[in-house]
Amino acid sequence: MLDPILNVSITSVWVMLMRLGFALLAGMVVGLERAWSNQPAGMRTHMILALGACGVMLLSQLIPLRFADAAMGGDPGRMAAQVISGIGFLGGGAILKFGFNVRGLTTAATIWTISVVGLVFGAGFYLLGLCMTVLLFFNLHIMERIEDLFLVRQDMRIITVVFDSTSLVIKDITRAVREAVAVKKISIQEEVEASETEIQIICRISETQSIRKIFDMIKGLGPVKQIKID
Repeated sequence: MLDPILNVSITSVWVMLMRLGFALLAGMVVGLERAWSNQPAGMRTHMILALGACGVMLLSQLIPLRFADAAMGGDPGRMAAQVISGIGFLGGGAILKFGFNVRGLTTAATIWTISVVGLVFGAGFYLLGLCMTVLLFFNLHIMERIEDLFLVRQDMRIITVVFDSTSLVIKDITRAVREAVAVKKISIQEEVEASETEIQIICRISETQSIRKIFDMIKGLGPVKQIKID
């Protein structure tokens, strides 16, 4: 089996080094972008994953050649399939939950995809691997800026307001909050003996929206004992 670029056998050390080098380069480029975005899986993680995936692909091709005389069949896709399924567990470690918000989904998808890029370089499909690396970098680095231009990101938050039931009306607070943010759910709890009411409002708040203005707006409705935004 000959390498399509060097036109020598894939058992050559130069072929293996070149394929591993391409995989490392792809992992470095994509990993740098993730590191710039302050994501948990950065340059070294992506480089290691691409290197390992490339090595597995090379191994799955070399085993049938090494043991051909022993009539031992080998399926080059068998080990590659295990990499694709196994990387999913590693990518799950990059997904973090902060309250109602989830972070790291893009990084998890990047980890899985860069492992595929490593497999592609390991199989000797250099043009495909290069195209995948360029498109992956474009998706991560350029599309994020396009999203920032045209999409307003909103986070799920919980607004908790505690007030004296004799001084404020529940309807006044809920109406004011609805005018300020996108409300998803409202729950109300009242301490009858203390005449104290607690309202929990699950809502979406834009990243560009001022939390301080929301605090001031609620305080301006009347005597409030406590305001908390999680």
